[in-house]
Amino acid sequence: MNPKDTTKTIGSILLTKVLFSPLGLIAVGVTFLLILMPVFMSMASKGEDFNLDDPNSNLDALSASTGGAYCAPEGELDKILWEAEFASAGVFEGIEDVFLSVAEEQGIDPVLMAAIALHETGYGTSSAVVEKNNPGGLMGANGLFVFDTLDEGIASMGKTLHNRIIQDGLVTIADLGSVYAPIGASNDPTNLNSHWVPNVTQVVSSLGGLTMNCMSNTGEFVQPIPNVTVNSNFGIRVHPITGEVSAHEGVDLACSRPDPIYAAKEGKVVFASYPSGILATYGNVVVVEHANKHFSLYAHLSKIDVKVGQEIGQLAPLGQCGTTGRSTGDHLHFEIHTDRMFGNRVNPMKYLEAGKEEGA
Repeated sequence: MNPKDTTKTIGSILLTKVLFSPLGLIAVGVTFLLILMPVFMSMASKGEDFNLDDPNSNLDALSASTGGAYCAPEGELDKILWEAEFASAGVFEGIEDVFLSVAEEQGIDPVLMAAIALHETGYGTSSAVVEKNNPGGLMGANGLFVFDTLDEGIASMGKTLHNRIIQDGLVTIADLGSVYAPIGASNDPTNLNSHWVPNVTQVVSSLGGLTMNCMSNTGEFVQPIPNVTVNSNFGIRVHPITGEVSAHEGVDLACSRPDPIYAAKEGKVVFASYPSGILATYGNVVVVEHANKHFSLYAHLSKIDVKVGQEIGQLAPLGQCGTTGRSTGDHLHFEIHTDRMFGNRVNPMKYLEAGKEEGA
């Protein structure tokens, strides 16, 4: 008998003994369950509108084409927050009405325009705006444009934004960021441009929310991150770190530092720290108690911006996206509890509603 035939014979005998012995059948059965059970269970745990295998498709299920941030209540400018932000905005202090008039003339959102100017200039203190009256980082062949007056610079910025938003269709903050601060640009070796979108979004929140092309407050639970992508849904899965089959008691939503994380509904902060013991896997976590003994949980935060006992409104900033605790990278782990904090976890997707798009 040649070596090949010998190998086949031995292999056949071993396979027969494994398959038809009690221990062999148990081993095969366990292997089968470990491989197929999480597949079947994860399929059963998905809502019909959510696709765990294709996270990008979940964008359509959760949000329409919006500006990448939330609307001001009733879509109206919050004058109190608007004036408060400009009160400590360097050379912009006292001239906030100029932004309003230019934005109205150009048919663009004054909040978005102001947020970009405040971010680009370090709240009105950069050399570009102080020395060159350039509030929007506008560049020419010879570098930053120089304007004779600040009003002239604001007017030029408004016209540029009009061209980008209305003519070019760059409606979202992310779209504008691809022009203002393209990620991977040769003049950005330290990748600072990656912070442009989340920072502008944060300033928008500080100003009270957008008034155009935004995601409105529905009055129910809303997305804690605008234009969210679901990376891992609720249900049984193979844990990405341990490799074990386990229950995923929330959903993982895509974000990156320092993206702001918002309250899904108004309520009272009942937990805001890095927990100990078994809960330490959550990292920095905030829990908000809502009416009817419902609780929303926000985990892996890089920063917490609220305190226990604080009453907050819907869409109030709670902290920033991160990867603290047991985590494979930046994301938000979001849960809904019923009856008590850290009690019965339910599928959060049943509580989240798509935001409504406000017209431009």
